Amino acid sequence: MEEAPFFTEIAEGPEGGRAFWVRADDGVRLRLAHWPIPSSAPQGKGTVFVAPGRSGYIERYGHLAKRLRVAGLGTFVIDWRGHGLSDRLTEDRKVCHVGRFTDYQHDLDAMMQAACDLDLPRPWMLIGNSMGAAIALRGLIRGIEMSATAFVAPMWGITLPAVVRPIASLLSKSARLSGFGERFVPGQDGQSYFLKTPFEENTMTGNADEYAYWQSQVKAHPELSIGGVSFGWLNEALKECRALSSMPSPATPCLAMCGEADGDVDKEAIRNRMRHWPNGNYVLVPEGHHDLLYEVPKIREAATAQILDLFDSRTP
Repeated sequence: MEEAPFFTEIAEGPEGGRAFWVRADDGVRLRLAHWPIPSSAPQGKGTVFVAPGRSGYIERYGHLAKRLRVAGLGTFVIDWRGHGLSDRLTEDRKVCHVGRFTDYQHDLDAMMQAACDLDLPRPWMLIGNSMGAAIALRGLIRGIEMSATAFVAPMWGITLPAVVRPIASLLSKSARLSGFGERFVPGQDGQSYFLKTPFEENTMTGNADEYAYWQSQVKAHPELSIGGVSFGWLNEALKECRALSSMPSPATPCLAMCGEADGDVDKEAIRNRMRHWPNGNYVLVPEGHHDLLYEVPKIREAATAQILDLFDSRTP
């Protein structure tokens, strides 16, 4: 596998990580990164696949990889198509766009194949954040093998303003059919959320240090960031949430967590899914925002501990 750029100085992850390029089966070039368990360490407990949320990129998960390494786990992360250093899909590189939401399954399949080629230590577990949880859920339903999964603020439904909600699907579909599918939806632009939103107004975390960490990353390497979503992405995301809602849950042991203060994802859609998930558990976290694994220490450590308890239960 060809080595890819990897900005270790801003990732602040554990030592020994490396990034490389792979091709999805439809030709899109993707960037993957692996933080292994050191050869000098005792026998590891397996590998955690990280399915990032929308606008996420590999370096943003360096702190999480450090915590996983302390627990004896390796970390394997992807830049989805249109994100990070993977191929962008529009002339304007800052637009979050995808042709079909199911195109992300090509990326997930490429990630799984790369893990096999690298012979990453098993068992394999997965943490899916927001959009990544929607991608991973379809992957699990399709049959990708994971010993356990943890979903943080899974995007199985999208919270929209009340005035827009009834017509969002129709408007976004009409825009696509009119040739505007790659344009930003109203109110969105190409600026990174972390640079245009003051910490006091952000919905991602109550942890000022972690927010500053994200801000410093996109200032140092703006090529990693994207802006708002296109009409096409919104239309496809809404369709995918509806499609997933009618599919049965897989048997993979699962923990789903959502912050009480999270206004980005539909909590009722998460509750409905988890009510019927065999070996599943749903936790609503008081005072938590959207990204629980980068929250204030009390919330972050409690959420991480619950995920590690689940993963430990699947380790021989």
